Amino acid sequence: MKPKVVLVETNWVVDVTAPAHLQSPQAIQLLRRADAGEFNLWVPAICLAEARETVPRRFTPRSRSEDLRKFVRWARDEGHVSTEDAKAAFRIFNQFDGLVTNELTKVPERLDALAKHPGLSIFPLSETMLERQISIGAMNLALKPYDLAVLAAVMVKSEQLLQEGYAWVGFCELDSDLQPWDKSGAPKPILSDLYHKSRIWVYSDFLLNEIDELPEGWTTSS
Repeated sequence: MKPKVVLVETNWVVDVTAPAHLQSPQAIQLLRRADAGEFNLWVPAICLAEARETVPRRFTPRSRSEDLRKFVRWARDEGHVSTEDAKAAFRIFNQFDGLVTNELTKVPERLDALAKHPGLSIFPLSETMLERQISIGAMNLALKPYDLAVLAAVMVKSEQLLQEGYAWVGFCELDSDLQPWDKSGAPKPILSDLYHKSRIWVYSDFLLNEIDELPEGWTTSS
């Protein structure tokens, strides 16, 4: 029996390639566990492409510091902070903008380095995955085209890996749109059934605390 497999998507790629102070320790730990051989980590290639655009857009420093700049200007003018304190705050904001801007230039380099990790496998969309995307899209799940593509890729790849003899497949999904449960924890009828048929155990984080346990109703012979 081959080892366990954990599938991830764009949110994980973003969390490990974001500016250093914004990277997720859980996401990085997941990669380290994969590199150590605890399981194999797989990600659709389209997720790396999306992260290349998402990280600079999401973490643009000026948009994050501008509200604080406005507050300090207001507080200075209203006498709530001194002029010297305001100047010190603006120096910190300028340092923040410069450091994060420099960090964002490293995204392509980080993505290239990520692709070389021994515990990570990157797979392209196949014709079968595109066909699955069309069939899932007809189920009225109200998903965006990109989410449909990721869902189809994860399901088809999971089925292929299990057929090849891998022991177990999990999927770390932080996006509520693709999680098989609603805000109250109740199963989403169509989506939860799709995951079950593909024998995928979905996690809402990167911790994998129950990786050694099979989901309820899920067996190695399902």
